[in-house]
Amino acid sequence: MQSEHCEDLSSRRTVGVEGWSLRRAHMARGMMGLMLVVVLTAMRPSSAVAQSLGNFCWNLSPFVDTVLLSITQQSPNFNLNGRWRALGGNAVGGTNGIYQLLGAGTATPSATKGNTIDAGFQAVHNTGFFGGNRGCNLSAEIDSLTLNGTWTVQCPGPAPFTASGNLINISSCPANF
Repeated sequence: MQSEHCEDLSSRRTVGVEGWSLRRAHMARGMMGLMLVVVLTAMRPSSAVAQSLGNFCWNLSPFVDTVLLSITQQSPNFNLNGRWRALGGNAVGGTNGIYQLLGAGTATPSATKGNTIDAGFQAVHNTGFFGGNRGCNLSAEIDSLTLNGTWTVQCPGPAPFTASGNLINISSCPANF
């Protein structure tokens, strides 16, 4: 009889008023700890966090226009943010153009050409240039080895505007850009 009583006590050890056995309480705490680890791991920033590559500048040859882009890598794409300026002379938007366009875009390795980056940049301005159209789309094919390439601009609207040329990398962006 005594042995039955000892077995009975060992299997009925309780914690609190719920009457859980100690074994179940430890298991529940372990499961809650595991759930906490899973939730915190899911909330942790992924390894695909955007990484800034810095500022890059190009001339839109044969014009005086210059594009400055802040490029951030977010695999597999590159985010582009920047401005496009002209200060008189032979400007893309029109002779003696003095303007600034602000915009954003994306670049990615070309799916059709080796060593080429395809880029698209959408920009807006508040001037009378570019045929009076307020928004323009700049597309470019950039050689990934030289960072030079070709560009085309299209400004849709009542007076569609287009232009194209060579994209020339400027090794160091102008200080006051």
